[in-house]
Amino acid sequence: MTAALSELSVTEFLTLARIGFLPRGLVVGSCVFSAGSQYDWRVATGEIERLSNAMRSARQLAVARMRQQAVQLQADGIVDVRLEVEHHLWRGARQVAKCVAVGTAVVFDRGHAQGDLAAAPSLRLAGGQPFDSDLQASDFVTLLSAGYRPVTIAMGNCVYGLDPRELRQFRGSDTEITTYTQAFFDARELAMERLQHDLFAHFPRGHADAPTGIVGMTVSEATYGGAGGSGPPIVEFTAFGTAIAPLTPGDPRRTRIPTRPRVVVPLDR
Repeated sequence: MTAALSELSVTEFLTLARIGFLPRGLVVGSCVFSAGSQYDWRVATGEIERLSNAMRSARQLAVARMRQQAVQLQADGIVDVRLEVEHHLWRGARQVAKCVAVGTAVVFDRGHAQGDLAAAPSLRLAGGQPFDSDLQASDFVTLLSAGYRPVTIAMGNCVYGLDPRELRQFRGSDTEITTYTQAFFDARELAMERLQHDLFAHFPRGHADAPTGIVGMTVSEATYGGAGGSGPPIVEFTAFGTAIAPLTPGDPRRTRIPTRPRVVVPLDR
């Protein structure tokens, strides 16, 4: 017999166990993806579509492999998903991306659920696949008590190249680099638009798991490229969050009194 590995803290473990969810194991998916050569990126300021598509595929492959491990463990879902991306410049100025998706697979154990929660329905998706979410245990439980369930993590990205030649006109002056400002704005918007496009392409309106919203969404920025002057500086924006849908009617996880948000002020900052 082997123990179920997880990255849950003691508090997170107990929080999930109170509503009947126990860790099944740590699930990991990875992908190393070649994203072309920097010599091919000598472009004006704008999106490098080839690189955007490569990063999108790398993330999707890593997450899909993580989900497959959860299926093999017969888990009901995955919580606390993290997506880590590293960029490396290999010989020949080739840009290589390494994506790793990590989460904790959980299973609903009715014997550990308190009171009427033991009769709660499964949170698996309509096709029997496990849900996945980047929410931590406390947020996951709060979401359920508010009448919603996680469906899947949603992702969108956009990679822009910045033409360093445009800086020449700003030498000796302190002023806004308007082309770069617009580039950052456009890249963020495209990342968020693609998150929604990919999500609703997979779960269209009318689908049993069609999302009603996205929570915990973040947009992160990473810069790379331009090593040795072989290519333009690169900026990538990644939108990431958890798509949610309503619980089934009568699910006992939903509290009768609406959950009131609480303000927590950290005292160590």
